Amino acid sequence: MADSIGDGTEGGGRVTSYDVARLAGVSQSAVSRAFRDGASISSALRARVQRAARELGYAPSNIARALITQRSRLIGVLVTETTTRNTPDILFHLGHEIQQAGSRMLVFTLAVDRVDEDGLRDLLSFDVDGVIAATTLAEDTLELCARRGLPVVLYNRHSPAGQADSVGCDSASGMRLLAAHLRQGGTRDAAFLAGPRGAPVSEDRLAAARAAFASCDMSLRPAVHADYSHASGRQAAPGLLAPRRRPDTIVCANDAMALGVIDACRHDLGLAVPGDVAVTGFDDVAQASWPAYALTTLAQPIAEQTRMAVRMIVERIEDSSPARERRLLLPRLVIRGSTRGGHDGDVIGRSGEGRKEGSKEALLS
Repeated sequence: MADSIGDGTEGGGRVTSYDVARLAGVSQSAVSRAFRDGASISSALRARVQRAARELGYAPSNIARALITQRSRLIGVLVTETTTRNTPDILFHLGHEIQQAGSRMLVFTLAVDRVDEDGLRDLLSFDVDGVIAATTLAEDTLELCARRGLPVVLYNRHSPAGQADSVGCDSASGMRLLAAHLRQGGTRDAAFLAGPRGAPVSEDRLAAARAAFASCDMSLRPAVHADYSHASGRQAAPGLLAPRRRPDTIVCANDAMALGVIDACRHDLGLAVPGDVAVTGFDDVAQASWPAYALTTLAQPIAEQTRMAVRMIVERIEDSSPARERRLLLPRLVIRGSTRGGHDGDVIGRSGEGRKEGSKEALLS
């Protein structure tokens, strides 16, 4: 079976490691070691083999390597269409970190935030070494992954039954920072614009906001649900800001909806932000810092979270210990002009610090 890609030898057919070994005057095992990171081979011999490989147009075959090592070097990444639209940085950073770890990312984009058994079978057909899921996996699906020996790390979600490792943003700590800032700026009565009903990230942020506002003796009205998009935030704003009983602040579960609320205030309702109503978001997308919006928001530490998620999946691929853990990283509060109080540009909290739940020691920086 061919073990390479290339232009072919004089006699036709693909270039193999045997051809490279013959030209370089070495064994086939030396050719294999020359293309394997960390293998025992001298720098001179590695250079000799790679020189012969370049001359022949040879490159190692990942398929052949996978048959030998029983590793595909593919990490499956499950995301929703909402994630790819509103927080594409998650995919960017995951791709970078996975490549740095010596693997490749295989992305599965889902219309809904749930993976059923059919979706899992599709994933398994690609023989991925592990899965990072920024989607909801039911407990029976996680159990099936465990039986198949497929490591799973949940991103911004967790398994209540502890059947998978997880990494996420510590919404509770972030909302306490936000509530303290809003109270200092005079907020007493706030509304919450949530994502779709049952969406795990939105539910987590809503629960965290309720607890934080209660501890600061501020009122938080029952949540209004939208679909995370800018358009849905703009559409929801008139109902949230009815003149008879207008809240002094609108807290949004993500930045896209918050930007929609700001546009509705300024262009549809004739309200000043933050003079008539303060607006906050969550995530700190690029547009949040634009002068037209100057959105106060909780900055999700995406770079640190994705780095940790990849580190965790690599650890699980190498060590299938049944111990599971949940690691949470703190967001930073970035104060800008959409709220009252504080100073524009202030950043409160340090990204990269956090806490963990579980039995293994975790590095949270």
